[in-house]
Amino acid sequence: MKNSKSTRDVDSMVVTILQSVRPALIAGVALLGAIACETARNPLEVESSSRIPAENVETPANAQLLMDGAIADFECAFASYAVESATVGEEFIYAQQTADRVPADARTTLPTDVRYSTNSCTGLGVYSPLQISRSSADNLLDHLRVWTDAEVPVNRTKLIATAAAYAGYSYLLLGESMCSLAFSKINADRSINYGGEISRDSTFKIAVARFTEAITAAQATSTTDILRMAYLGRARAKLNLKDYAGAEADALQVPAGFLKNATYSATVGRRNNHVFNDNSISNRSSSVGEPYRSMTGDPRVPVVATNTVSATTIRHFYQTKYTTVDAPIPLAKYQEAQLIIAEAEIRAGNLGNALRRRNTWRSWWISGAGSFSWKASIWVTSSATASCCSLRREPLITLAERMEIRSASRCRRLRSSTIH
Repeated sequence: MKNSKSTRDVDSMVVTILQSVRPALIAGVALLGAIACETARNPLEVESSSRIPAENVETPANAQLLMDGAIADFECAFASYAVESATVGEEFIYAQQTADRVPADARTTLPTDVRYSTNSCTGLGVYSPLQISRSSADNLLDHLRVWTDAEVPVNRTKLIATAAAYAGYSYLLLGESMCSLAFSKINADRSINYGGEISRDSTFKIAVARFTEAITAAQATSTTDILRMAYLGRARAKLNLKDYAGAEADALQVPAGFLKNATYSATVGRRNNHVFNDNSISNRSSSVGEPYRSMTGDPRVPVVATNTVSATTIRHFYQTKYTTVDAPIPLAKYQEAQLIIAEAEIRAGNLGNALRRRNTWRSWWISGAGSFSWKASIWVTSSATASCCSLRREPLITLAERMEIRSASRCRRLRSSTIH
């Protein structure tokens, strides 16, 4: 019996010990399993977050960061737009064999064409990149109107001026390239207000409103470059609305020598000058279009001819406005303001004033580089308006100024794509 009791005592002790160590054993097994799984994985592989909740970023402390992001969105969209504008406006001719680039070159663009509708700015998209840049600036504007000066670590009113000006240009370019549009809005609770279809004229009116807000804020903060950029943007929007007197009044606020650039960089593709990437001495996706090839020697149209021929038998001509991938693209400049004034004078029947404005501007451009005779007789004929549109063509090549001319006429018919 004694031995039996001892055996039972030992068994009891073993059970007690096992019960006490069981959780530790289970945890140890689990830990070993986890270690084994991790060992089997690539130790250099890291899963980074692909999304950051907007509410964690859209704070007053990040106002400048959000502004920088909105400008970057616009500049990428603008470079893409400049390429497609040049292609639609015959400044460029597509020289290679990528099928989805042909519609813009042939001016047969449809809403389903990806480059016109859904491509990103690095994919030479038009609609989506401009809507993204418009939304980025508008969304920041909504926040800045609510945040206080005490909450924002930088000058809140100056940011309002900048955001409104860039939003204005997004609306302006969308209006110039589309026949009708819809603008949706993200609410503070992250819900979405889906906008209905509106006309291009309604879009230009929104652009005017954004530029007006930018002008008011820029005047209050003495933000001169944004003030002049907004005046010129509003002049261009008013010109589209056929408010010629208003367009001229705004353009007159732009002083000689003014230039506001969109900036670019070689760091990442999104920051590249897409015009250079598409057409330059070594980039041959596009060649300079036929209407500009005979203008060698005209400083307004810096074009170089080569003997290189593409697989589609297109001879390579390249522009030299942008000779590096980080070259800036002018967004708003004095010369454009002068052309707007000249057109407004023509529309008002003041052909003499328009001619003087044109000659002053032309002298500035030529700067003794050549002799270019200008026949004043065309300014006293019914062709003066058409001639003024032609005058915009040469100096504004590859400046995203060609979509609107063709778009306006096509919208009146059925809708074609174009850039002015």
